Amino acid sequence: MHTPPAVSRRSVTTLQLDSFPLLKSLPPEVLSHIERHATLINGKQNRLLFLRGDPENFIGLVLQGNAYHTLQEPDGHEVIIDNSGPGDIVGESALLHPGQRANTVQLSRDCRLLLLHRQHFHALQAAPLLMSRIQEQLCKRLQRVSNFVETVCLYRLEARLARHLLMEIDQRGRAGPGGPILPMTVNQTILAAMLNASRPRLNAQLKQWQRAGLIQLSRHALQVCDPSRLREIARQN
Repeated sequence: MHTPPAVSRRSVTTLQLDSFPLLKSLPPEVLSHIERHATLINGKQNRLLFLRGDPENFIGLVLQGNAYHTLQEPDGHEVIIDNSGPGDIVGESALLHPGQRANTVQLSRDCRLLLLHRQHFHALQAAPLLMSRIQEQLCKRLQRVSNFVETVCLYRLEARLARHLLMEIDQRGRAGPGGPILPMTVNQTILAAMLNASRPRLNAQLKQWQRAGLIQLSRHALQVCDPSRLREIARQN
């Protein structure tokens, strides 16, 4: 069983906690409870949050960076099946029906995350608004994982990549003079794991699209020059 080390207590204020949609407008005593009892960890000192099969004895609130939910294939290849960002709670099923972790979670190097252990769950479980939001988050996570399984099982890499980019553009993209621009917050190794592909195959696909004028790559961004063509590719299987 893996237990991440604590870094410090009282690392955030109730005002900072209230800025996250999941915790917005909760009773002040709930936010104060989290502030008093949560401990901070970061991805620089601890990249592994928990392992598949570990007991569900704590939850984590992502303050910054990303927490990657992974599974390992028999040959050791890791697949990223979901991603939690700032404001998300990781391991939320521990609040509802605790058992064993269904997957491993690893942190990005820039991740900062608050841990709250089981003995301090009572104040959260007594807050109906928060528990309703937790259930909603869990349903959305299940939907994303279902979409991931569908994409990996039914679509070739070209279509998987197109579907992923279109989804990311809808969520985080911005308009550009030559087409929508997507900030690249993950490297190709992580992106390949999100698509259940090898990094060389992903790199070759991106270069092929760039030569064809479909996308334009830079160090920190990707621009889609032909969104209509990308949507056509996303529908192919």
